[in-house]
Amino acid sequence: MIGTTRAAMLALMLGGVCAASAQAQTALKFGHIVGTDHAIHVGATAMAEHVGRCSAGAVKIDIFPGGQLGNEGALIDQTRLGAVDFANSGASFLARNLPQLGATSLPYAFRDRDHAVAYANSAVLRELMDAWEKATGQSLLSAYYAGAFHIYAQDGFASPDSLKGRKIRVPDAPSWMVFYRAVGANPTPMALGEVYLGLRQGVIDGANLPLGVGFSLKMHEVSKVITMTFHQMEIAMLITGQHLKRRLSAPHWACIESGAKVYAEAAGRETVRAEDALRKEMTEKNMIRFVDVDLGAYQKATASVFEERIKAGEFTQALIDRIRAVR
Repeated sequence: MIGTTRAAMLALMLGGVCAASAQAQTALKFGHIVGTDHAIHVGATAMAEHVGRCSAGAVKIDIFPGGQLGNEGALIDQTRLGAVDFANSGASFLARNLPQLGATSLPYAFRDRDHAVAYANSAVLRELMDAWEKATGQSLLSAYYAGAFHIYAQDGFASPDSLKGRKIRVPDAPSWMVFYRAVGANPTPMALGEVYLGLRQGVIDGANLPLGVGFSLKMHEVSKVITMTFHQMEIAMLITGQHLKRRLSAPHWACIESGAKVYAEAAGRETVRAEDALRKEMTEKNMIRFVDVDLGAYQKATASVFEERIKAGEFTQALIDRIRAVR
C-alpha cells in the first residue's frame, strides 16, 4: 500500500513537472505564402529545428504555409503587431517603406546570380536593412538570394515588343511594375493566391514568378510557356517584430539570431538547387515549354529606369555604384 502511494505521488510529481515544462515552452508563429516544397518552407523547417535544439526545446516554431495566416502584406503587418513572429518578404515589397531597398529590384540590376548571392551577404545590404528597421520599427534578421523572375503565360515573349499591351500579374508594390511599364506591358497587381485562377480564366495574360514559386503553386498547369527573361533577381529577408526580442530571454534571442542565419542559408541553397533542376525536370516531363529571349534587347529596352529613379530621388548614383561593385 505504501509502495502504491509512493508510486502515485511520484507520478503526480512527474506529471506536474511535465505540465510545467509544457507551459514554459514558448511557441512562435512563422507564416508564409507558398507550398511546403518551396525554399521558404525548407528554410523555415531548418530554422525551427535549429531553434528547438539551441533552446533545448524551450522555444518552438510552428510553420503556417500557403497563406494560412494571410498574404505577404498581411504577414508583414502581423509581425509588427506581434500576431505573427516571422515572415518572409522580398526587397521589392519592402521598398514601399524604404525606396533605396528597391534599387536591386530594377531590371537587370545584377550581372548574374553570383552577383545577387554576394549582394545578399554584403555590407551594403546590411546598411539598407538597418535603415529599413529604423523606418519601420521591425527587424530584418537575415537575407538570401530568392530567385530570378520570368513570365508564365500562354504565349512566349522572345522580344520586348511582344509584351506591349499584355496584362501581367505582379505583386502589389511599385517596384514590381517598373520592368513591365518599361516594355509597354500592363502590370496588374494581384494576390498570389488568385494567380492560378487568373491564368486559367484568362483574366491576366501572364504572371511574374520565379521558377520555384511557380512550380510550388502548379502554375504550369494553367500556362503553356515560361519566358526566361531573368529581368529581376529578388533578395528576400526574414522579418520579425520588436515584440519578440522583448518576449524572449537573451539566450533564446541568440538562438533566434543564429536560427535566422540557418534559415537564409537553407532557403538560399534550396533556391539555387531548384533553379538548376526545375527547367530540366519540367522539360523532360513535358510540363511546359521554355522560351529563351534576346537578353540584350530586354536590357536595352529597360536601361533608362536607373537614371529615371535617380532623378526621382529614390536613390543615388553612389548607391548604385556600390551595389555594382559587390563581388
